[in-house]
Amino acid sequence: MQRLSQRWRNVIIAGTIFLTGLVRADVTNEVAASVHAELKCASCHAGKLESKRAIAEMCASCHSDVRRMNPYGLPTDQLARYKTSKHGEQLFEHNDQNVAVCTDCHGTHDILKVKSPQSRAFPTNIPATCGRCHSDAKLMSQYKLPSDVVDKYKTSHHAHLLLEKGDLSAPTCITCHGNHGATPPGTAEVGQVCGKCHVRQRELFAKSPHAEVATAGAFNECVSCHGNHAIQKASVELYAKACTECHANDPKQLKVRDAVSGLIRQAQADYRHAEETVHAATIRGLATDDDQVLLQDAKTQVTQLEVLQHTLTMAQLEPVAQHSGETVAQVLTDVRHMERFELLKHKALWPVWAFLVMMAIIFWAKHRQLEKQDKP
Repeated sequence: MQRLSQRWRNVIIAGTIFLTGLVRADVTNEVAASVHAELKCASCHAGKLESKRAIAEMCASCHSDVRRMNPYGLPTDQLARYKTSKHGEQLFEHNDQNVAVCTDCHGTHDILKVKSPQSRAFPTNIPATCGRCHSDAKLMSQYKLPSDVVDKYKTSHHAHLLLEKGDLSAPTCITCHGNHGATPPGTAEVGQVCGKCHVRQRELFAKSPHAEVATAGAFNECVSCHGNHAIQKASVELYAKACTECHANDPKQLKVRDAVSGLIRQAQADYRHAEETVHAATIRGLATDDDQVLLQDAKTQVTQLEVLQHTLTMAQLEPVAQHSGETVAQVLTDVRHMERFELLKHKALWPVWAFLVMMAIIFWAKHRQLEKQDKP
């Protein structure tokens, strides 16, 4: 019995050594492919990493060293910024071991360059990386935070651009919340955050009737109309829902809404009609090069209208709409002239064709007459 027990102990020890060897081989392979391939294990494992605070401070022992980071062009203030984030505050002020630290977002042995498509910090992977914690309903309930923000983001226009169109410049979680210093923007700061990308829209919003209300704190700038995580593509259809959130019982303001949205709808419809007309004319072989240039000008004006709508001022919108309408009218007039000219050319050819047919008949008749004369 004692011999059997010893035999099983030997099997367990051998199995442990074998499995440890496999784990070490996996770790070695991960490190070899990572940005830390040149580091030795002791560089990170010299001390005990018993807490997440120890992990953050261990990473900072290199990443806060100017001499070490300069050759790679990396910033050295990441730990300081992390301490200003909600994650850092919870960790360093409350010793909360649930919060994200460096390894939660970048990995442990398999840390890759941010520019690598396989990196957890690559733009297309950011929603999944943040979602590891922020989609955990049980974890988020401890902080009274929603756990559906990543799911909502995936329905947004931003996510469509990033995940379906492959536009790496499209906003992700860290674009709005920050990365190492991640902090949700407050009500008064949302416009500034959106304005980092949508500069012109924010400038125009500052001239709108909503600007004063937003400054007073009664209106949440962009979010009040566009939402936050589930942001949909801006369109005139948004007026139908967004405006009634505040102005459902205000006919005067709804009249302004209808005037602005109606102007934009008409300009868009006129442009589409002109675009279809030019396309059809091009297929028929008409020379539409000049009109296509005019169409581009009209498209620019229509796009400008979509931006100018943030002023909610007809005096700003009407001149641009008029320019667009005049350009579209010029295009349609040009196409009609070309079509009439083509029709005239065809009509002018009718007498020619009639003459040719008549001559062909005469020649045929003459040929028949000559054939009869040649017969004996």
